[in-house]
Amino acid sequence: AIETNLRMSSEAGIWNHIMGFFGFPGETREEAEDSKHFVLKNREHVHSLGFMTYVLGKYSPVAFEPEKYGVSYYKNPEWDLAMDYYFTLKEGLNIQEALDVFEDFERNHDPKWDLRTCVREYVYLYIEHFGNNNLPQLKMCSNQKKESHHTSVGMV
Repeated sequence: AIETNLRMSSEAGIWNHIMGFFGFPGETREEAEDSKHFVLKNREHVHSLGFMTYVLGKYSPVAFEPEKYGVSYYKNPEWDLAMDYYFTLKEGLNIQEALDVFEDFERNHDPKWDLRTCVREYVYLYIEHFGNNNLPQLKMCSNQKKESHHTSVGMV
Protein backbone atom coordinates (compact mmCIF):
# COMPACT_ATOMS: atom_id res chain seq x y z
CA ALA A 1 0.00 0.00 0.00
CA ILE A 2 2.79 2.45 0.85
CA GLU A 3 4.58 1.66 -2.40
CA THR A 4 1.39 2.28 -4.36
CA ASN A 5 0.82 5.61 -2.60
CA LEU A 6 4.41 6.69 -3.30
CA ARG A 7 4.08 5.78 -6.98
CA MET A 8 0.66 7.40 -7.48
CA SER A 9 1.55 10.62 -5.69
CA SER A 10 4.86 10.90 -7.53
CA GLU A 11 3.15 10.38 -10.88
CA ALA A 12 0.65 13.10 -9.92
CA GLY A 13 3.54 15.55 -9.38
CA ILE A 14 3.52 15.41 -5.58
CA TRP A 15 6.88 15.55 -3.80
CA ASN A 16 7.42 12.52 -1.53
CA HIS A 17 9.57 13.13 1.53
CA ILE A 18 10.26 10.14 3.78
CA MET A 19 11.27 10.49 7.41
CA GLY A 20 12.83 7.61 9.30
CA PHE A 21 15.28 6.63 11.96
CA PHE A 22 17.38 3.67 12.94
CA GLY A 23 17.55 2.24 16.45
CA PHE A 24 14.00 2.40 17.79
CA PRO A 25 14.03 0.24 20.94
CA GLY A 26 13.91 -3.42 19.94
CA GLU A 27 14.72 -2.81 16.26
CA THR A 28 17.04 -5.48 14.91
CA ARG A 29 19.78 -5.00 12.34
CA GLU A 30 17.63 -6.99 9.89
CA GLU A 31 14.72 -4.55 10.38
CA ALA A 32 17.06 -1.59 9.89
CA GLU A 33 18.35 -3.16 6.68
CA ASP A 34 14.73 -3.69 5.56
CA SER A 35 14.12 0.06 6.00
CA LYS A 36 17.16 0.89 3.88
CA HIS A 37 16.08 -1.63 1.24
CA PHE A 38 12.53 -0.20 1.13
CA VAL A 39 13.78 3.34 0.49
CA LEU A 40 16.26 2.24 -2.16
CA LYS A 41 13.69 -0.01 -3.85
CA ASN A 42 11.27 2.93 -4.07
CA ARG A 43 13.85 5.63 -4.88
CA GLU A 44 12.16 6.44 -8.19
CA HIS A 45 9.22 7.86 -6.23
CA VAL A 46 11.09 9.25 -3.20
CA HIS A 47 12.26 12.80 -3.82
CA SER A 48 13.88 13.57 -0.49
CA LEU A 49 14.34 11.93 2.85
CA GLY A 50 15.44 12.54 6.38
CA PHE A 51 17.01 9.68 8.30
CA MET A 52 18.72 9.80 11.66
CA THR A 53 19.12 7.66 14.75
CA TYR A 54 16.45 7.28 17.40
CA VAL A 55 16.55 9.81 20.23
CA LEU A 56 14.83 9.08 23.52
CA GLY A 57 12.86 12.27 24.08
CA LYS A 58 12.04 13.37 27.60
CA TYR A 59 8.28 13.42 26.96
CA SER A 60 8.06 10.48 24.56
CA PRO A 61 5.89 7.41 25.16
CA VAL A 62 9.09 5.35 25.47
CA ALA A 63 10.38 7.59 28.28
CA PHE A 64 7.04 7.34 30.08
CA GLU A 65 6.96 3.52 29.80
CA PRO A 66 10.59 2.39 29.53
CA GLU A 67 9.88 -1.14 30.79
CA LYS A 68 7.40 -1.71 27.96
CA TYR A 69 10.13 -0.96 25.42
CA GLY A 70 13.04 -2.62 27.25
CA VAL A 71 14.78 0.70 27.85
CA SER A 72 16.85 1.94 30.76
CA TYR A 73 17.95 5.55 30.83
CA TYR A 74 19.90 7.86 33.05
CA LYS A 75 18.13 10.95 34.28
CA ASN A 76 20.54 13.51 35.72
CA PRO A 77 18.83 16.07 37.97
CA GLU A 78 21.60 18.54 37.08
CA TRP A 79 20.45 18.29 33.47
CA ASP A 80 16.88 19.17 34.22
CA LEU A 81 16.71 21.09 30.93
CA ALA A 82 17.75 18.08 28.84
CA MET A 83 15.14 17.17 26.25
CA ASP A 84 16.51 13.69 25.60
CA TYR A 85 18.32 10.95 27.49
CA TYR A 86 21.16 8.52 27.00
CA PHE A 87 19.68 5.03 27.10
CA THR A 88 20.53 1.34 26.99
CA LEU A 89 18.41 -1.51 25.67
CA LYS A 90 17.66 -5.07 26.67
CA GLU A 91 17.65 -6.12 23.00
CA GLY A 92 17.95 -4.64 19.53
CA LEU A 93 20.40 -2.17 18.07
CA ASN A 94 22.24 -0.11 20.65
CA ILE A 95 23.01 3.57 20.03
CA GLN A 96 26.38 2.87 18.37
CA GLU A 97 24.99 0.10 16.17
CA ALA A 98 22.14 2.37 15.03
CA LEU A 99 24.68 5.09 14.26
CA ASP A 100 26.73 2.57 12.25
CA VAL A 101 23.64 1.62 10.19
CA PHE A 102 22.84 5.31 9.63
CA GLU A 103 26.41 6.15 8.58
CA ASP A 104 26.45 3.22 6.14
CA PHE A 105 23.16 4.43 4.67
CA GLU A 106 24.49 7.96 4.38
CA ARG A 107 27.64 6.75 2.58
CA ASN A 108 25.72 4.50 0.18
CA HIS A 109 22.46 6.32 -0.52
CA ASP A 110 21.18 7.32 -3.94
CA PRO A 111 22.97 10.58 -4.87
CA LYS A 112 19.69 12.04 -6.17
CA TRP A 113 18.85 12.73 -2.51
CA ASP A 114 21.78 15.13 -2.20
CA LEU A 115 19.96 18.44 -2.37
CA ARG A 116 21.31 21.97 -2.21
CA THR A 117 19.35 22.53 0.97
CA CYS A 118 19.10 20.52 4.16
CA VAL A 119 16.07 22.44 5.39
CA ARG A 120 12.96 20.51 4.39
CA GLU A 121 10.72 23.59 4.49
CA TYR A 122 12.79 25.26 1.76
CA VAL A 123 11.98 22.37 -0.57
CA TYR A 124 8.28 23.13 -0.15
CA LEU A 125 8.87 26.71 -1.29
CA TYR A 126 10.36 25.40 -4.54
CA ILE A 127 7.48 22.96 -5.01
CA GLU A 128 4.97 25.77 -4.51
CA HIS A 129 6.83 28.06 -6.89
CA PHE A 130 7.37 25.53 -9.70
CA GLY A 131 4.16 23.57 -9.14
CA ASN A 132 5.42 19.98 -9.19
CA ASN A 133 8.05 17.52 -8.04
CA ASN A 134 10.41 18.00 -11.01
CA LEU A 135 13.02 20.25 -9.42
CA PRO A 136 16.43 19.69 -11.04
CA GLN A 137 17.59 23.05 -9.68
CA LEU A 138 17.65 21.51 -6.17
CA LYS A 139 20.04 18.72 -7.15
CA MET A 140 23.69 19.06 -6.22
CA CYS A 141 26.24 19.04 -9.01
CA SER A 142 29.17 16.65 -8.67
CA ASN A 143 31.60 19.48 -7.81
CA GLN A 144 29.26 20.66 -5.03
CA LYS A 145 29.21 17.20 -3.45
CA LYS A 146 32.97 17.33 -2.91
CA GLU A 147 32.60 20.59 -1.00
CA SER A 148 29.68 19.42 1.11
CA HIS A 149 30.40 17.99 4.56
CA HIS A 150 26.99 16.38 4.92
CA THR A 151 24.28 14.89 2.79
CA SER A 152 20.58 15.45 2.86
CA VAL A 153 20.00 11.92 4.14
CA GLY A 154 20.11 13.57 7.54
CA MET A 155 17.71 16.32 6.45
CA VAL A 156 14.97 16.76 9.01
